[in-house]
Amino acid sequence: MDANAAKQAIRQGKSVVGEDFSGLDLSGVNFSNTDLTGCNFRKTNLQNANLSQTKLINCDLRLADLSNANLYHADLTGAKLRRANLTGSIRMGCTIKPSALKGTFIAGAIAYLED
Repeated sequence: MDANAAKQAIRQGKSVVGEDFSGLDLSGVNFSNTDLTGCNFRKTNLQNANLSQTKLINCDLRLADLSNANLYHADLTGAKLRRANLTGSIRMGCTIKPSALKGTFIAGAIAYLED
């Protein structure tokens, strides 16, 4: 799926569970309240994306750029985040094990995690 097709599917509310978004530029996309379970976001640009209240369960977010992304109440259970950039992201109420943040860049992030 290319970036334009991904953005259109999200806008239209189509299921994207398990899709491969690796390497795409999805900066600024509004994913709020979307089920993204099992999606591959490896090396994806998600700067300024709205991921609030999304299901990012078992997603591959390694090397993804999530700087300034909104992860308010996102469920990141089982997500792979090694070397992801979470600089300036908002993760209030985010469901994630703090150990999953090992190896991520999180300077300036606002985080109130629920484990």
